[in-house]
Amino acid sequence: MNAPETRPDGLPPFVRSWRQLYGLVIASLVAVIAFLAWFTAYFQ
Repeated sequence: MNAPETRPDGLPPFVRSWRQLYGLVIASLVAVIAFLAWFTAYFQ
């Protein structure tokens, strides 16, 4: 069985650059904050 390939720069396989990874992290953070703001407003 083949071992999974590891990238020399330490990035996960679904991104091509550090800039793309940081963008993904920031976008997910913004999405969570927006959801929590909506959730708070809806159930207040």
